Amino acid sequence: MATALDLITGALGELNAYAPGEPLSSADANDALLRLNDLLDTWSTEHLTVFNNNEYTLTFSPGVKSYTVGTGGDFNIPRPLRITNAYTRITSSGQGIDFPCAVVSGDVYTGIGLKSQPGPWPKAVYYNEDYPLGSLFFWPVPTQAGEFHMWTDDIFSTFATLQTSVSLPQGYARALRKNLAVDLAPMFGREPSQALLRQAVESKAAIKALNNQPQTPSTYDGGMPTGQKYDAGWILHGGFQ
Repeated sequence: MATALDLITGALGELNAYAPGEPLSSADANDALLRLNDLLDTWSTEHLTVFNNNEYTLTFSPGVKSYTVGTGGDFNIPRPLRITNAYTRITSSGQGIDFPCAVVSGDVYTGIGLKSQPGPWPKAVYYNEDYPLGSLFFWPVPTQAGEFHMWTDDIFSTFATLQTSVSLPQGYARALRKNLAVDLAPMFGREPSQALLRQAVESKAAIKALNNQPQTPSTYDGGMPTGQKYDAGWILHGGFQ
């Protein structure tokens, strides 16, 4: 388990900015802590640097097409950076039945001809990554209550203090140390060596390769009206054949 100070000391050692055992000045340590937290914040935005997914269960109501999501929103959870997978659950006679829910792009959602089309449960969801609250748009609009289950990439926790510790999977401490060293180099008037630059790239690529699990593409029913090639038949069944 490493502390923020451990990672910072190691990064400065990579740059020969401090001699082994030499104590860091308070100003340098706090500036480096800001850079370390900035680095973690940036890594949260990169899908393949994130090693964990969170599942959230949200309740939707009949007749409601969209919800805000984030701290203080309709769905009061940490604002997701992205949704990686989803399904809906409808309870019938005490038994929960799960149905796939495709996570679609803005282009696909925009192309839906009748966004107010009713249906028994959402078959697709579009997530608009607005800030500070994101928005979920369901299609079709559910005619009954149910659960929406979604997985989102975890957001890296930042270090509150220099003594804050963190437990990370294999490879992360080295990747953070090497990449933090590259970020800190200009602040300490150092030019990162070619070896350090290579190690920073390689160590980050190693954790991204580990997290690069095969993904099954999301699909949605052919009944979704997205263009003129569809006839009016979908109105009768809404894709629920």
